[in-house]
Amino acid sequence: MHLVTSKSGISKTEMIDRLFEDFDIDTTSRTLERDLKNLKDDFGIEINYSRSIRGYVLEEDERQISSFLKFAEFSSLAEMYEEGIKDYKSFNKYIIPDDSSDFTGLHNMARIVKGITLSRKLKFTKENYYKETKKTYTVTPLRLKEYLNRWYLIAVPEGEKEIRNFGIDRISDLKLTDLPSDLSQDFEAQIKLYEDIVGLNYNESKKVEKVILSADNKQLKYLRSLPLHKSQVCIDGLDGKWREAIFHIKSNYEFETQVLKMAGMVAIKEPIWLREKMKNHIDSMQKLYID
Repeated sequence: MHLVTSKSGISKTEMIDRLFEDFDIDTTSRTLERDLKNLKDDFGIEINYSRSIRGYVLEEDERQISSFLKFAEFSSLAEMYEEGIKDYKSFNKYIIPDDSSDFTGLHNMARIVKGITLSRKLKFTKENYYKETKKTYTVTPLRLKEYLNRWYLIAVPEGEKEIRNFGIDRISDLKLTDLPSDLSQDFEAQIKLYEDIVGLNYNESKKVEKVILSADNKQLKYLRSLPLHKSQVCIDGLDGKWREAIFHIKSNYEFETQVLKMAGMVAIKEPIWLREKMKNHIDSMQKLYID
């Protein structure tokens, strides 16, 4: 994909040569054709030969490509960590992993995926950090979702009609039951609500709004490299003035905390109600530092 996007119309021979020269991948014409077919059949990524330019082009579908790249990133990291576990000394020599608590609960992922693919309910105990309580759930598992390097199970508890998020780091005694999942088209419709938010809380706001974030020129570079949401559009400022990042989202707690993390480098411009809400957050924080 990188080779085709960097040079539209690249020939098959050029791709084979570049794979070897740039990535030390020794392949053949037949293997390359099979790989291109697998990309199309398994991931919906089409790299086709164009007779008009006599070379290969990527049929762009931004959402499909983004999803595939995320999958490839996760797969590569999983492979790297697996190799690191097998040869810890080499792994520790080249990699500085973040706090290992981020990986708590990952041992449950295989069983969760199995429950989703087999359409069978899961049973587990979930700890509530805020209330300091534990509760047993039987759920219909629907998806796994990543946010801020942590993984969450999206599921519907037995007897309920709304999806919920369960942090897998708080799940214990996970069991795959023989009970069939309670699948519903309404659950799929609810899952689509995640598309309009940052993070996990999809029911804080009722409608999608245009949110304008004023940002320092340097901070906008970071936003470009690591967008807060797929709807984000960055607009350059003139003569050193602050620039803008525009979103079409349902504002929620996670979005607000992401804005607050950037401190004095950004400010909500619109909508006014959200600007006032952020001012109240800042006022409350300031009072905590008054002696």
